[in-house]
Amino acid sequence: MSKPITQDRMEQALQYLTDTDESCAALKSDVERMDYRADAIFDAILLRSDGSVAVKEALAGTHPEYVAAKEKYFDALKDHEAIKNRRSTEAIVIDCWRSLNSNRRMGPMT
Repeated sequence: MSKPITQDRMEQALQYLTDTDESCAALKSDVERMDYRADAIFDAILLRSDGSVAVKEALAGTHPEYVAAKEKYFDALKDHEAIKNRRSTEAIVIDCWRSLNSNRRMGPMT
């Protein structure tokens, strides 16, 4: 069962959005940075490997250093998506409050 959206709840949502502008951007930057690092590690391992292209790619893709870099990327992605999703939820709360408040001002339909 959902709770009614009060003005206090709407203000909390607005405050959360205000408070997380920069941290959301920073987390997005972390995602991009981790992706870049993982790609750079993959390329470096590929260059140092011997064999056919398929063998070199297999070695690079399973190398512990690359696997660890990809795990960091996935962790960064999870952190960013969590805050992004919460921000979306809080924006919905604000939109719902606006709609409910507008309906209250209009009064009952006859």
